[in-house]
Amino acid sequence: MKTTRSSSILGFLSLVLALCAPPPATFAWGPHGEITRAAQEVLPEREKAAAYFGSEWRRLQDYSVMPDWRNSVRDDFFPNDFLLWPSVPTHIQHMMPEVAATYTPYFRRALQALRTETPPNAARWIGSLIHYVEDSGAPCHAKPIKGEMHKRLENWLDGKAVSIAGYQPRLLGNDDASALRGLLDRMKRLVAFSKQRAENIYAKVEALQQREDQPVILDCADESARAVADVLHTLFTLALTPPLPPSLAGHVTWPANVPLPKQPAKVMFLGTGYSTLTDTNGAWSFQKLPAKNPRVAIERYGAGTAIVKAADCASVTLPPTDPPGNLVRNGDLKLRWLAANTPDFWAAIPASQKLKGWESDSIRVRSNVVYRVGVADPQPGVRYGVRWRSSTSSAKTVSTNIVWSADIAERELPATSYAATAQLLVLTDKPLTNAVRRVWLVPSQ
Repeated sequence: MKTTRSSSILGFLSLVLALCAPPPATFAWGPHGEITRAAQEVLPEREKAAAYFGSEWRRLQDYSVMPDWRNSVRDDFFPNDFLLWPSVPTHIQHMMPEVAATYTPYFRRALQALRTETPPNAARWIGSLIHYVEDSGAPCHAKPIKGEMHKRLENWLDGKAVSIAGYQPRLLGNDDASALRGLLDRMKRLVAFSKQRAENIYAKVEALQQREDQPVILDCADESARAVADVLHTLFTLALTPPLPPSLAGHVTWPANVPLPKQPAKVMFLGTGYSTLTDTNGAWSFQKLPAKNPRVAIERYGAGTAIVKAADCASVTLPPTDPPGNLVRNGDLKLRWLAANTPDFWAAIPASQKLKGWESDSIRVRSNVVYRVGVADPQPGVRYGVRWRSSTSSAKTVSTNIVWSADIAERELPATSYAATAQLLVLTDKPLTNAVRRVWLVPSQ
């Protein structure tokens, strides 16, 4: 395999796109944490829940931001692992009417996590669910409204003032089916509540020249907190029980010196929606897992994937990546748990990028470090490349795409001076696995 040095890269470039304009701005419902805190404070089972979750009980306020962390790289876990699973293999928008598609699957997934997984994993799945509940109560999401007015109608309030003291949470149903019907009805009422107030306050807020706290927006935040309290009360009534002895448990080891040492491994039962993350030492467990267990896939950032029978999963050692040091998750494209037709941790490039093909999940990189970028067995017409990004979540992200033809299957180049993350790009009209066999991004020695 031939490799070029960075000094001769420009001779091989078939396309360089400098995308210095920020992507469409996105704003978070400012008081997510305060809304969650207000809901926690009125729960009749708050002491029981706090004992069950331990330190994760307070962190639920942070996890309520989980969907706004999508596609980001954290030191402790990948948020996408608590946002995507076979029932929801791609991200869902947070505004009406799209957000309504989150209620049923995320409610069921939160119940599943409470019943089968460890408290940290359950807390993160619950955080994802309540984020969508809270977003549905944001005036600009319920209406919906975009642009500068979106930001105003979402954040012009004092989050510390959010309080529903004295509220008694309502049970949405006595079993899973009735609770789900109750949730859908509760969300309709929350959306209607906030949509009406968005319409009533729009002209006043539009006329303001600077930020000014709006009591009507606080009303929406309080109603969102009541809805979250109803959801948490229902989840805990149906599924919060003392941990049982595990029905299945195991331990994963991985090669030394992998990147992001605090990252856990991910354990997935192929052909099902059951998954969990290990702790940082590689231990994992399930309780109340259905008796019939298929094959188990286990992966970890910076290591290869192992697929074993459930009977053989008690102790698994992950292999090194190919090539060694590959930072691309599922770089060999063999893991397909989320969807049968697309490798995990890969997605079609959004049409707004004006590129046809596939992009990897985000990869932590260091600015100015030289990386080897390559593909194995590219088919005719395939191009590949890398997108350097200054961030994965900021509206002020600066990004640069560099794309080559695949006549030379590996190149070297330094990350840009601003690079914090990268994505690998494969440009093709074909399914990804029909275009290349393997993709890699490796720091040069």
